[in-house]
Amino acid sequence: MRYCKNCGLLAPFDADRCPQCGTPLPPEPQAAPAPRTEARYTEEVHTRPEEPVPALSEWATLGTLLLFAIPVVGFILSLVWSFGFGTKPARKRLAQAWLIRTLIVAVVVALLCLVLALTSVARLTVTPYYAY
Repeated sequence: MRYCKNCGLLAPFDADRCPQCGTPLPPEPQAAPAPRTEARYTEEVHTRPEEPVPALSEWATLGTLLLFAIPVVGFILSLVWSFGFGTKPARKRLAQAWLIRTLIVAVVVALLCLVLALTSVARLTVTPYYAY
């Protein structure tokens, strides 16, 4: 769509002069190139086959879970192992799962404590009415 620079009229697509004032119209603007429809990268380049992770033995899993059960040490070890300072990928996945579970439990406990505190404060601020 072209507009006349002199009077501002919207000119028809096939006109080379403005029908109102006769001023030559600017050339038709070039349309933006159509977006590419084909993929820029092939899927084979970015797809990595899932490498199997060897599982921990039963005793290694039990030992890791027992270490996680120690309050401060377990949280520190889950942070260390989940961020990759270990050599076993199975232990890393177990630590990540334990860390996520710990964070979810902490949020739920904090919300319950908040609700309990708010209800107890509300009960303490209400003055009882005794009819004598």
